[in-house]
Amino acid sequence: MICKDTIFNLKMLSLHLFTTMEQYFSEINQSLLTMEVTPLSASLKLLISFFLGAVIGAERQTRRQSAGIRTFSLICIGSTAAMLLSIWIPQSYPHFLNGDPGRIAAQVLTGIGFLGAGAIIQSRGSIHGLTTASTIWVVAIMGMAVGAGMYLPAVALTFISLFALIALGKIEKRKALTGQIKQLLIHFETDAPPVNQVLETVQNHNIFVYDVSIERNYKLHTAQLTLKIQAKQRETFDALFDEFHLLETVSNISLTVLV
Repeated sequence: MICKDTIFNLKMLSLHLFTTMEQYFSEINQSLLTMEVTPLSASLKLLISFFLGAVIGAERQTRRQSAGIRTFSLICIGSTAAMLLSIWIPQSYPHFLNGDPGRIAAQVLTGIGFLGAGAIIQSRGSIHGLTTASTIWVVAIMGMAVGAGMYLPAVALTFISLFALIALGKIEKRKALTGQIKQLLIHFETDAPPVNQVLETVQNHNIFVYDVSIERNYKLHTAQLTLKIQAKQRETFDALFDEFHLLETVSNISLTVLV
């Protein structure tokens, strides 16, 4: 049988462990609530920032985007570290008590703007990567919010961003006739093509036009009209091409699927 001393020792050990865990969680809670930058508070904020950035990065990676979990995690923790540095400098150096903690944060947003621009790709009049670039900017703000101790707004921004990326993306595709995004190139034997007539013809076939660009060659008296479009998956475009064929100035038509 277990002696009374052993039972007493087990109770004391359990009480000690409970007290230690309570003190530990109390210290963590205090570190998260205080604005003073300490090694513990900074580490906790970086961990939270890493998790929030990884959540957004996972969504982008599932859509086969170039920026994924690693990229968004690094952006988020980097923004948090910059915000912590902005707060830590006036706290640690008496001569910088009148400094502006928002100055470094402002420069972070400027730098993120250049990073987002690198995610945008232009090809033949079409632009790709705008959503990823916007997400990069939002994730940087999420990291700054965590660094400033605004945990609830940062978490709310994360879920709102996920809603915009997932739910609104599906709604947007349904509204755009749920088809593949294609690029329609129309070549004209004139430098003054009937753009309005072409757009009206395309829209009459229930084809959604995302973007329009035109390139004119005045020496050769030719022009190229580029349309970024989306139509139903069963759309054959034969009737549309027949109508374009009736235009005397149309010399060539090509249709490609954009990845």
